[in-house]
Amino acid sequence: MKFKITFLLSFKLFLLLSTQAQSDTILDRYKAYLFRTSALQMTSGGSWSAPLNAHGQWADINYEDREPAGWKVSRHLQRIKEMAQVWVTPMTVQYHDKQLWEKINVALDHWLLKRYKSDNWWHNEIGVPRYMRDILVLLRNDLSALRLKQSLEILAQHKVHDDFVAGNLIWCADLGLHYGALTKDTVLMDRCRKLLMREIQITRGEGVQPDHSFHQHGNRLQMYQYGKAYLWEGLRLAWQLRETSLAFPEEKVNILTNAVLNGWQWMARGIHTVPGTMDRSSSRKGELQAADLRPLIPFIRELDPAKANAFNTMEAIQNGKGSMKGYRYYPYSDFAAYHRPGFSFFLKTISTRTLATESINRENLKGKLLNSGDAYLVKNGREYFDLMPVWDYTLLPGVTTFANAHQIDRQAFVGGVASETEGLFAMDYVLKDKSGTQTLTARKCWAAYQDVVICLLSGMKGTNVSGNIFTALDQCRWQSDITVNKPGNVIKEGIHTVKDVHWIHHAGFAYMPLSPATIDLHAKEVTGTWTSINASETTEKVTEKMFMPVLVHDTSRATGYALALCTTPGEARKLFNRPNWNVLRNDDQCQAIRFNDGTKMAAFYAPGKLDEIQTDKPCLVLIKNGVLYASDPSHTGISVRFTFSGKSFELSLPPGGITVCKKLHR
Repeated sequence: MKFKITFLLSFKLFLLLSTQAQSDTILDRYKAYLFRTSALQMTSGGSWSAPLNAHGQWADINYEDREPAGWKVSRHLQRIKEMAQVWVTPMTVQYHDKQLWEKINVALDHWLLKRYKSDNWWHNEIGVPRYMRDILVLLRNDLSALRLKQSLEILAQHKVHDDFVAGNLIWCADLGLHYGALTKDTVLMDRCRKLLMREIQITRGEGVQPDHSFHQHGNRLQMYQYGKAYLWEGLRLAWQLRETSLAFPEEKVNILTNAVLNGWQWMARGIHTVPGTMDRSSSRKGELQAADLRPLIPFIRELDPAKANAFNTMEAIQNGKGSMKGYRYYPYSDFAAYHRPGFSFFLKTISTRTLATESINRENLKGKLLNSGDAYLVKNGREYFDLMPVWDYTLLPGVTTFANAHQIDRQAFVGGVASETEGLFAMDYVLKDKSGTQTLTARKCWAAYQDVVICLLSGMKGTNVSGNIFTALDQCRWQSDITVNKPGNVIKEGIHTVKDVHWIHHAGFAYMPLSPATIDLHAKEVTGTWTSINASETTEKVTEKMFMPVLVHDTSRATGYALALCTTPGEARKLFNRPNWNVLRNDDQCQAIRFNDGTKMAAFYAPGKLDEIQTDKPCLVLIKNGVLYASDPSHTGISVRFTFSGKSFELSLPPGGITVCKKLHR
């Protein structure tokens, strides 16, 4: 009997010590993660170095702030975290500095006394606990018993909601797991791990889509907002829990790493992305570099050594060495990315299967036309970065519109077809004013081939629309001379109406109407404020020099334009004189282009015939090197009878807008 009691006590002690060891491993790894990813300069600098008042507050923080998005009061905790990290890092001058330690305690005591609350639940349940989690992991062995207890109470504001999804679920389960580790609550840790395993999946709901794009708040592409939380924190957790009893299965790690390699890195040029990838968070300062994954890549390599080479390549590209190459479209998100060595092109559209951009928490105050066919050219990353405060949101780059346009009327016929190296995206286009009495209808397609993107517009009709219909070919930072029609014809600052435009050259790109056209050319300095698009941002004025060529459409005929990489105005003139494409058709039934190597791309809006190819149903087609690529942009899944050079065959186009291919025999 005595032996049995001794054995049971020993076993319980073993379990207790094992639990203690596992919790310490998880917490120590998170502390190591904080050290390795810190962007702090480990010196006495930083906003936290300013003095505290008698109440333990910083003078430059508005402790009465009520903004729901960028709640400024939480900066108090951010600064405590930064101070704590300096204080516990041995290589810093202020390592275990007595004065800094006193300042940390004074600032922490202020929060523990006041326990500020935001009007936005997210800050109370996620944002504030995340800062406190970091403070506790850094200082848990140094805080007094009372401060430790009270700090854990702040962390306990987190709520582990079983009904949360995607990024929000990852955030709250992450907090619950760390709270469990700090309090040795293994039941909570196991529950949070199970929630993480449930959520890391391929889904048609919110989360990682079958095409590796990411949705949250319904069918909205949110790759670098909620998707960043989901993928970044999910991968960090997988690294943290590796080789413990809570480790992620290989299949879950693969979902995360594949979403990064096949989704995340394709939706940016290096670290530079565009508003269409992140919805409302594009109205936040600095967010167009949210694709920067470099701090996390070393952890991913340690987590998944089999993919080390792929992540080495990604890291090199994010460091500006090389680029992605090829064309990918994301049918579940109505997004396309085209990468060439010299530039990247991004296109965000909308259909009946995706949702319009959102404006909540007083963010994205002007972005009602985002995701309406906005198209971006990125070469060096400066084109759009932090330019949103001075943007004219009625003239988004690539969007065909009119003076009173309010919102896209979503259509089903929206999708793409692609080989690995080039592709076509088409959109049945309907734009309305707020009352719905003014309507613009058109057919639009974008063909990406080598260093050129061709946009075709046909069937353009403005019902009750007074005034011009126009497309801003770009709206970017003015970075170089603007040359029109011939080398040496440099445009001066101002707004110019230029008739009979053949081409415009700016910053290594040519903007080329397919037939001579009138362009309102904006080259001027513009001033705006971040608060005009996001109430939680700074009120300081922003002044930028803008380049915006606006194509004024003649709606009596089909039209279009080319966007091309051209290093010099001379190259633009050469391309205009000898284009490497030929428009085969551009009407409301079919839009088609042939390139010089014989590659053809066509959007059939109805059954029809084009040269040697005929189809009995609407579809998208790309023919290259004897291979036919086809897709159903309506996503319903159809069987199409094609006739090619007199020979007929059936091709099943699956639902979801996926491209299928077939080798052609003449």
